[in-house]
Amino acid sequence: MDRRLCLKAALIAGTLALLAAPAGAQQKSAAAPAAKPSGVLTGSISGKVLNGKDGVPYVPVSVVGNPKLGVLTDETGSYVLHLVPVGTVQLRAQALGFDAQVQTAQVSAGVSVTVNFVVGESHVVKNVEEIVVTAEKRIDTKSSTTKQSISAERLREIPVDNVRDAIATKAGVVAKGGELYIRGGRADEVKFQIDGIEVSDPLFGRNANVASLAVAGADLLSGGFDAEYGGALSGVVSFSTKEGTDRFGGEVRWDTDRYGDPTKTFDNYDRFTFGFGGPTPIKDLTYFATYEGTFTDTYLKSSLTKPQGTLLDFIQHGNRQANQINTNFKLAYRVNPRNKLTFETIHNHTIATRYDHMWSRKGFVQLTYDTTRAVGQPDHYTPRYGTWSPFQVDSSYQAMNLPDHVPTTDDRYTQYTGVWTNTLSDKSVLTTRISNFVFDTRVSVGRKQPWEYDTQSPFYWSGNLQFGTENNPYYATHGDFPIYSLVSAQTHTLKSDFATRHWKQHTFKTGIDARYNRVENLNLTLPNTESNGLPGGTRSSFVNYNPEGAAYVQDRWEFEGLVLNVGLRYDMFTPGLQVQDVDLKSGQRYKQQFSPRLGIAYPISDKDVLSFHYGWTYQTPARNFVFQNREVTTSVAVRGNPDLEPETNIAYQAGVQHLFSRDVSGQFGVFFKDIYGLITVREERDQFGNLVNVYYNGDYASSRGFEASITKSFSHKFSCEANYTYSLATGVASDPNSALQFFNGGKLYLPIAEQPLDWDQRHTFSLQAVVRDPGRWGFRMLWQYGSGFPFTPTFRNDRRPDPTVDNSRRLPSQSRLAVDGDKFYKVWGQNVTVFFDARNVLNAKNITNLSANGGGFPNPYINTAGNDYLIYYTETGRAGGGYLQDTNGDNLLDWVAVNDPRVFEEGRAVRLGLSVTF
Repeated sequence: MDRRLCLKAALIAGTLALLAAPAGAQQKSAAAPAAKPSGVLTGSISGKVLNGKDGVPYVPVSVVGNPKLGVLTDETGSYVLHLVPVGTVQLRAQALGFDAQVQTAQVSAGVSVTVNFVVGESHVVKNVEEIVVTAEKRIDTKSSTTKQSISAERLREIPVDNVRDAIATKAGVVAKGGELYIRGGRADEVKFQIDGIEVSDPLFGRNANVASLAVAGADLLSGGFDAEYGGALSGVVSFSTKEGTDRFGGEVRWDTDRYGDPTKTFDNYDRFTFGFGGPTPIKDLTYFATYEGTFTDTYLKSSLTKPQGTLLDFIQHGNRQANQINTNFKLAYRVNPRNKLTFETIHNHTIATRYDHMWSRKGFVQLTYDTTRAVGQPDHYTPRYGTWSPFQVDSSYQAMNLPDHVPTTDDRYTQYTGVWTNTLSDKSVLTTRISNFVFDTRVSVGRKQPWEYDTQSPFYWSGNLQFGTENNPYYATHGDFPIYSLVSAQTHTLKSDFATRHWKQHTFKTGIDARYNRVENLNLTLPNTESNGLPGGTRSSFVNYNPEGAAYVQDRWEFEGLVLNVGLRYDMFTPGLQVQDVDLKSGQRYKQQFSPRLGIAYPISDKDVLSFHYGWTYQTPARNFVFQNREVTTSVAVRGNPDLEPETNIAYQAGVQHLFSRDVSGQFGVFFKDIYGLITVREERDQFGNLVNVYYNGDYASSRGFEASITKSFSHKFSCEANYTYSLATGVASDPNSALQFFNGGKLYLPIAEQPLDWDQRHTFSLQAVVRDPGRWGFRMLWQYGSGFPFTPTFRNDRRPDPTVDNSRRLPSQSRLAVDGDKFYKVWGQNVTVFFDARNVLNAKNITNLSANGGGFPNPYINTAGNDYLIYYTETGRAGGGYLQDTNGDNLLDWVAVNDPRVFEEGRAVRLGLSVTF
């Protein structure tokens, strides 16, 4: 371990030397950005510059006496000024052709103040002098945290569907299968926050969504966490949501890929977005509300039966294959200059029916009835299903649409949050948050109860296996896909933070966080069979409660140009009183950890900052690993372990921030992570002496890499951003359940050496560019590249493969190009924008899931020689899936390709849209 630490230190020093040399060689004539004033807490100011009812775009707004605190209004006349020192300030707005307007504002720490300007004809002037506005802050000279930010304006300029997709374009992030992997960590090691509240599902680690129009800004913290951040081994994504102002305004937007004719569409996609806000009849009380509804059949279109209707003969309504509605409502009340209250509610609802290739056909199946009576139903004869046909051969063939027999996921998320911000003095602020959020998910076929499912395994394919049938063992001919689940996770949170600057050169912050969880899980495979007298061939069923809490202290000490960020965090978790002492072999009911954080930032000039950070972080295991299979009525493969310890990450990073010019800045860094105590599986003997599989802390992983980000802010009608990452993510296993293959006889031995993890994408690069003539038109481009993901070569009848071949080969690289553009018009006094949005313009065929077969339930008539999809690709080099079958009677197995679309990402898609701002 000493040799490894020395190697890391040497690499850090070498990288800093290479990066610092060109940084110091830059000319010092470029204007420096605004920086957070030393020793002063800050707030923000937002508002609009108006001419009558219309916003005035591109007006310079700045703080009098501090020209570095200045911005331009956007095309709607809106502006936001960050890092404004607390106290009384004067704000100046100079619209082209009008006299300057000056207003006074009282700024409180951590609070946003609204200041609007109104210009009119009486203020017209004849001559306008040159106006110089300094760029907003580009580098942070005080922090050792790696942070990448996305503003609401920037989010509108990126051709993505949501904030999660925008985060995927940043340095250090790998996107795979709809999940985000940050700096080599597992997907469940990323935590989301909404206005300071962690909103991660305690049961499975899922994260909540936010409507894009409700987002005021988002920060990605990928390393160098201060002590206030905990419970995340890899990254934190922090959202702030919009508040209303003292003037009514909003936006209506419609995106679609339908072009009149029902056949002229890519995914039958529609998104309706409506956001508005403003004052209320109560003084100093504002509101902001958002609705975002997305309805699509996705690129994995099936023949699913859906209710359909039209509005005005061209707008479709009614559910489609995937439907998502995200709503947000926020109230903000300024009690007095020092106290502010906000209340926010979020309601998200998703109804989606997944695509399963084995259950994808629509046609007719032969149906006859046996002379014997059905079991338990003396008035019914036993049905017998025969061959499949795309058309009705005779009256014995009945219509069968298999996509109607695939489970639908009904997912709901509800959150209520209240925040009280109390500015105790010009140097101290207290923020208290209270929140409750709930994840509810139901997965079922047509909302059937488990005992109502049609057909028992393995008879879904039996009609195709009889003599005289099509002899196709892959596609099901009838029956409901045998999966059912009811999941609920509820969390109550109380959080309070106190920040002060009472001591010279010290900024001190401390806080507490208390949470209480209720988790419930009912998960059935083969729901219409019984186990221990209850539904489910395999059954997981539990309801548990547990508290957890945290506290932290941190200090930022500025001394002779050196900034020291030091902190200590305390975390506590207990599985709750429902767990008996006999199940806690360690004898510790309360798991407690202290995690130190140490960061150093050293501004070597007004354009260069060096930083280093060392820290420990802990993450409590998801509750399914803790409580799984703890009840008598359960029968799953692995038993939960309430005695699990938190997973541990020890991270080192070094970075350089450099301001190349007024508009161009860069951030570069190297990182190392050692992750211990990851969840895996081992065999233990239970109280009856039987060997059972149990989760425990036994896996190890590590990651290391280099990140580079260069950003050019908007000027001369152009802006761009480039992000590059080189990283290696290795570990003993990618999946906590991987060890089951060995215990079930599917591995030659239990893996103990590090190998590439499933998401080990060595090179990623993204380039964003915007060309815009403000107020007239705009054009945007996003290009993303990623080197190939690893995969495991698989061979026929290799019953106990050698673990050394795991992820030993690479898939082809991936690339995506998206372009969009818009044109502005003025219609009846309103701002109207018409736009297009083209995704995957080059129609690249990227592999996203090489082994997509199974869908959570195995087909007993394929995969008889192993994983057929993987074997097919290993032998032929062709993706898309296949199965082995003797097709010509020569007693040799041949490949039958199935062309499963789930193996690939979506191809080219083009959308059009219209938006109106007011």
